[in-house]
Amino acid sequence: VSGGNMRDSFLVNGVAFKKTFSYAGFEQQPKKFLNPKILLLNIELELKSEKENAEIRLSDPSQYQSIVDAEWNIIYDKLDKCVQSGAKVVLSRLAIGDLATQ
Repeated sequence: VSGGNMRDSFLVNGVAFKKTFSYAGFEQQPKKFLNPKILLLNIELELKSEKENAEIRLSDPSQYQSIVDAEWNIIYDKLDKCVQSGAKVVLSRLAIGDLATQ
């Protein structure tokens, strides 16, 4: 990490990430793992529509809830697979939203 002076430097035996944690309850989460299983992802773990410009036309307003439920099921399915993997550390190139962080 750039900045500081030579006396601020130290060797990290392993891998260190410069990450600011800002979610509720992060204080209780472990900050150090020994030999963790690491899950590397190239997907979003965020609750949002897959296509931001998607347009859905409904003939019946009650159909809206089924679409909302489907979006929730998609994110919960992804999160369940992450948990089932047994990984203690999850890294993703794409966004990890508040729901997934919790």
